[in-house]
Amino acid sequence: MRLFDSYLTELDDVFSRKVDVTPKMLKEQRNYKGSIKKSVHFSALAGVSNELPAEIEGPKVLFKYDKKYLEKYFGTNIHAFEKIKIGDHPDFEDLDDESYLNHHCVSVFVDIKGSTRLIEKYSLLEVRLIKDSLLTLAIQVANQFGGHVHRLQGDGIFLQFVRRDQNQNDAIINALNASSILTQFVSVDLKGIMSQYGLRPLKIRTGIDFGESEKVLWSYYGIPGCRELTTTSLHTDMAAKLQGKANDNSILIGDNIRKTLDFRKDFYSIFETKESREKVFYISRQFTYPFYVFNWEDYLLSLPFVKKNSNGVDLELYEKEISIVCYISNEDGSSAERYYPNSRSIPKNKSIKFYLKRNGADFNMYPNEKRIEWYAFNSGQEAEDAEMLNHDYHKLFINKTSCDSTAAYLGHHYVECRIVKAFGQNERVIFPIFVQ
Repeated sequence: MRLFDSYLTELDDVFSRKVDVTPKMLKEQRNYKGSIKKSVHFSALAGVSNELPAEIEGPKVLFKYDKKYLEKYFGTNIHAFEKIKIGDHPDFEDLDDESYLNHHCVSVFVDIKGSTRLIEKYSLLEVRLIKDSLLTLAIQVANQFGGHVHRLQGDGIFLQFVRRDQNQNDAIINALNASSILTQFVSVDLKGIMSQYGLRPLKIRTGIDFGESEKVLWSYYGIPGCRELTTTSLHTDMAAKLQGKANDNSILIGDNIRKTLDFRKDFYSIFETKESREKVFYISRQFTYPFYVFNWEDYLLSLPFVKKNSNGVDLELYEKEISIVCYISNEDGSSAERYYPNSRSIPKNKSIKFYLKRNGADFNMYPNEKRIEWYAFNSGQEAEDAEMLNHDYHKLFINKTSCDSTAAYLGHHYVECRIVKAFGQNERVIFPIFVQ
């Protein structure tokens, strides 16, 4: 999808050796106070400062990261931390050494596979720069979706998606969004760059699981001066085990993810290898836990700004002439706020209004556009029980440029607007939402 062109461009410069990554060059850059002239750029960590630090200690080169890329499509995430840190989760570090707390958590383990082979062609400094760039991108993306970096582990990273006393569904959605984007970047965008230089592409493997509050214990391990605030939970352990089991460029999710969101069936499937199809993880002979492959490509394709490109395989971003903008509010219409596709879960009974737009402006029908129709396509057990999986709003919004709805059923749902034309292909515009 090329959300991070600056990373791709500058990694391309490293792979092609347009940049001389040597101790002498790095020392010159660390002491350089003027405008940046070299093709490897400095930037401070997002949330700390957007300005060039007066001095950078050690051979640290960070590529440019612009939050606006993701904000354009997912909005500003209310769960994002103001500053990035590693280790003890900021929302729980007030616990003392003898205290504990039950609170839900989404655990995410990500591993970059194949970086060891880079040493065959590149120097240690070049390999370090490549690996560090990928880890810092993972940090930045996770942070923007409200993820906390608990630990860096070689080529891997352990993330916790949770904010104290915030909705658990939002934590899961944030983890899925961040993981999908990172998997797309490594498996498609980065692969394309590396393949140009005859390099075996790096791979990414991710495991995700969710533990509800009664199944997650937050506490300190160790002794004062040598301790770590972490979680004791089957579901933290399962996320790590699923990452280890995952196929290249895939994401495995525990059953709690599926159940909590009442996930659309298109978005998950049975785990398969050349040898077998697996539905459960055998924790012991008596205790098993279901898990699934998260179909991250299908999930990203549910977004209105993503489509398959001309080769019919890879995904790309695109801007449609006709689009839908969504706002949610209280039942009386107060406190209206913009909702971005799949960005978080909407509480039940919230009022939702969808507006049809053309090139970002109010929609006006062209002469060959004869009719506007609105539909909803719901998923999940609650909608099925109510016999409301598909409906047309009783045709109340025929030829209307907006549509009113209400968050009613747990699950992932679509609103669709069809513009029926007198000639040519009819236009179909969708907008996906989560309801908690």
